[in-house]
Amino acid sequence: MIKKLFVISLLLVSINALTQINLGVKGGMAFGYSGNLKQTITDIKESNAKNNIGWHLGAFMRINISHWFLQPELYYSDMKTEFNSYSEGNFASHSQRLDVPVLAGRKILGIGRIYAGPVFSSSLSEKISLNHIEKTKTDDLALAGQLGTGIDLSSLTFDVRYEFGFTQSQTNFVNKYTNQEFKIEKRPNSLVVSIGYKF
Repeated sequence: MIKKLFVISLLLVSINALTQINLGVKGGMAFGYSGNLKQTITDIKESNAKNNIGWHLGAFMRINISHWFLQPELYYSDMKTEFNSYSEGNFASHSQRLDVPVLAGRKILGIGRIYAGPVFSSSLSEKISLNHIEKTKTDDLALAGQLGTGIDLSSLTFDVRYEFGFTQSQTNFVNKYTNQEFKIEKRPNSLVVSIGYKF
C-alpha cells in the first residue's frame, strides 16, 4: 500500500513539474472583417463591407506541457462594418459577440509561439444605423479558425492572428416602410492583434 502511494505521489509530482498553468487577461483590435449586403428578393449583391474595425477584451488560460501548450480563451468582441448600399445609402452595422477560441501550439526559442485552432462564436447583438430598418433574424452561432504567432516578454504576451470563417454569419433586415427585405452576410476573415498579461 505504501509502495502504491509512493508511486502515485511520484507520478503527480512529475505531472506537476511538466505542466504549468497560466491565467491571464487580454485585449486588442481586429481589422478587415469581410462581408456583403444582398437583397433577399433579387439575391443581388449590392455592396461589399469596408472600413471594418473592432476590438475585443477577455481572458485566457494557458496549459503548458513541456514545449507545447493548450490555450482556451473567452472574450467579448465588438465590430463595426460600413456598407454603401444602392437601395439604402451609406450605413453601418454594429455587432457584438462572444468568442471562444481553443488553440493548440508550440513554443519556439523560449519566448515565441505558433498556434492554431477553432473559434466558436455566439451573437449577442446586431444593430444597424438606419431608423427605418428592423432586424428580423440573426444567426446565433458561427465557426471560424485562427492561425497565429506570438511572443512572451516576462508577464506580457503579444499576439498576431489571422481569423478565417468556416461558416457565414447572416442577419436579415426589413425596411419598415417598403417591406423590402435584405440580408447582411459576414464571414470573420480578419487580422487580429492583441496584448495580454499572464499571472
